[in-house]
Amino acid sequence: MTLALGWPVLAPFQGQLLFWTSVQAAGLVVCLAAERVVGHDGGVGLMTVAMAAGYRLQLEAWGGGGIWVLPLCLLLALYLGLMQVRLRSYLLSSIAVWLVLCHGLLMGQLGGSRALLSVLVAGSFGLALVLHRGVSMTRRRRVAVAEELTRLAYQDALTGIANRRGFLAGAKARLEAGGGLGLIALDVDDFKKINDTHGHEVGDRVLEAFGQMLARLPPQALSGRMGGEEFCVLLPAASAQQLLEGAQGLVRRARFIQVRQVGMSVSAGAALVLPGEDLQDALRRADAALSLAKAQGKDRALLDAEASAWMPAR
Repeated sequence: MTLALGWPVLAPFQGQLLFWTSVQAAGLVVCLAAERVVGHDGGVGLMTVAMAAGYRLQLEAWGGGGIWVLPLCLLLALYLGLMQVRLRSYLLSSIAVWLVLCHGLLMGQLGGSRALLSVLVAGSFGLALVLHRGVSMTRRRRVAVAEELTRLAYQDALTGIANRRGFLAGAKARLEAGGGLGLIALDVDDFKKINDTHGHEVGDRVLEAFGQMLARLPPQALSGRMGGEEFCVLLPAASAQQLLEGAQGLVRRARFIQVRQVGMSVSAGAALVLPGEDLQDALRRADAALSLAKAQGKDRALLDAEASAWMPAR
C-alpha cells in the first residue's frame, strides 16, 4: 500500500524495490514451505529485512524522514519477537533490521546524541526480547501439550505400552519396511475370574504387570494392548519354529508374574505375516490360533494352520 501511494516519488528506485519485493516473496515461500523451525524463522527474517530495506528506500525518496526510523525498528522488532521461535534467529534478524534502517538516518535526526540513541535502542531491544521470551514460552507449552496429547492417543494408560491405535500404526510401518514378521495374539486366562475373586484393582495390576513384561521385550518387538485383557506382539520371525518358540517364551514368562500372591497365565496364538498380506488378515489368523489354544486348555501357545504347515515334521 505504501509503495502504491508513494510510487510517483519512488519510481526512480524501481529496480531496488523490485529486488527487495522479490526477497519478501522468497521469504514468504520459505515460510509456507518450511517443515522445520529453522526454515520458518529464516523466511520470517528474510521478509522482515526486505520490509526494512523497502522502508529505507521510501525514507530516502522522501528526503530522509529519520523521525520514522525508531518506530519502524521497534515495530519490526516486535513483529519478529512474535513470529520467530529461536532466540538466535530473532537476534540476527533484529540486528539486520536495525542496520538496514538506522545507518546514516537516525543519528542525524537525533542531532548526534549517542546516549539518547543507545537508550532508545536498548529499550526497544529489551521490550522485544521480553515479548519474544513470553511468546516462546507459550509456544513451548503449547507444543508440549500437543505432544502429550499425541502420546496419550497412542499409549495405553494402564500398562504404558501402545494401545490398539498405536500398535496398528507401528505395525503398519514395520510391514512397509519388509522382512519376515510374526504376529502373536495373547489373552490373560480367566481374567473375569480374577476380577470377580480378587477385585478389579488386582485385575488392573495383573494387566499392568503383564504389560510391563511386554515393555521389556527387545526393541525389535512391538507390543500393544488391543483392549481388555487382549495383547499383541509383532516381532521378527524367520520361520514358523522361531515364531512358536517366541510365543511359548511369552507364555512361560507370564507364569512367573504374581500380584498380591495372585498368579496368572496367558494363552497365545501365533501367525506368520505372509508377503503382501494385510495386517488385519494376519490378526484374524492369530486370533483363530488363540481361540484354539483356549479350547485346548489355556496356558499354551499354538500356531495358526498356515504357519503349522511350514513346521518340520517330527
